[in-house]
Amino acid sequence: MERIKKILLEDEAVINTYKSSSDFQYIKNLRFQLRAINAWPGDHFAGNQPKYKILINIVVCSLYTFCFISSIHYMKINWGILSFYELGHMYIVLLMTVVSLSRLFLTLPQSTKYKNVGNLFLSKMHLIYFKDVSKYAMKTYKKINTISQLFTRFLTVQMFVGICLFNLIPMWTNYSSGKFKEKILYNSTYEHSLYLSIPPLKIYTHLDAYVFACLLYWFMSYVCSTSFCMLDLLLSLMVFNLWGHFKILLHDLETFPLPSTEVASSMNVSTKLYSKEELGIISQKLKQCIDYHRLISDYTNNISETFGPMLFVYYVFHQVSGCLLLFECSQMTAEALMRYLPLSVILFQQLIQLSVIFELIGSTSEKLKDAVYGVPWQYMDTNNRRVVAIFLFYVQEPIHVKALGVINVGVTTMATILKTSLSYFTVLRSM
Repeated sequence: MERIKKILLEDEAVINTYKSSSDFQYIKNLRFQLRAINAWPGDHFAGNQPKYKILINIVVCSLYTFCFISSIHYMKINWGILSFYELGHMYIVLLMTVVSLSRLFLTLPQSTKYKNVGNLFLSKMHLIYFKDVSKYAMKTYKKINTISQLFTRFLTVQMFVGICLFNLIPMWTNYSSGKFKEKILYNSTYEHSLYLSIPPLKIYTHLDAYVFACLLYWFMSYVCSTSFCMLDLLLSLMVFNLWGHFKILLHDLETFPLPSTEVASSMNVSTKLYSKEELGIISQKLKQCIDYHRLISDYTNNISETFGPMLFVYYVFHQVSGCLLLFECSQMTAEALMRYLPLSVILFQQLIQLSVIFELIGSTSEKLKDAVYGVPWQYMDTNNRRVVAIFLFYVQEPIHVKALGVINVGVTTMATILKTSLSYFTVLRSM
């Protein structure tokens, strides 16, 4: 057990020496992956980028555009011979290309919103900068750090397993059917993970062209998977830390100090009130809680504004692709299950995990109104009571990240998408 822990988690003694979020190994891993598509926000914030990094965006954008146009052309020239299941595969590829393009536009060097919200997370909102505020803050920081490390390991492994299965299954099918024995196929064609129309190259019948196409597919699969999984990972890490901030704020409100002595009495009845010295401390503590809540709320709004369009496109993608993936799996052949089941599991799991993670913010922020009302306002003077009343007014509405500023990102929306996908899948099966 200790050996597994050492593999999955960084040494706590080493972590205690870290001074910034960029020191963590899981942040370094994420940075390495996102730099492959020039999407690391810390690089964008650094100022003018080298020309080779901007060239990465041009190459990736060109690949996505080529894949989209080439796939449509392939469907057009083969429309009469493609089966319903093959068309489903083509539509899934087209949808994933559109999602990847939308994420590319989000992370372009010109996107100030993305680089600002990313840099704010790395330089200010990460819990490493709040861990010394209190013992509970340190405890929360360690918990969130452990979750972040494990989640990064899990998502990275999942991404590479998905890439391998998506590309290796067609290669294995070609090998097992003996298609690699001949340099040119006359009565059959090679199976591919992506079906593109590349007129100069005979990638479906000539072995040398097929090898080139395979290398291209592997590279495109990696770029697309990085756009999907690693941007989801960055967003999830932001939400984990936001959840930690909410828990710290809740703890501060729930452990608000009570008056130490009885300072007011009438007849035989005495009551506890804050002394003048305590009222000064209470006033300062209330101000800290309100400022902390404003900081959290503003950052959540920044995330919604920056990632809202991406999340909206992501939800639309899951709404359409979910039923298509289920439809492909319904062939119930070993090849179809090995090819589409892992992709289906990964994409559905991505939808579920992202929605559940975002639900943490809404469910935790909903507890704030009870926590603020539970503050011992009855022992305060009039001015502090007014401050508590205003604070209570502002925490009535739970904080949610919204897609396009309209749709709450959370479990309710996820359940609606899954239910609708199953309904559309039933319709497709009946056709």
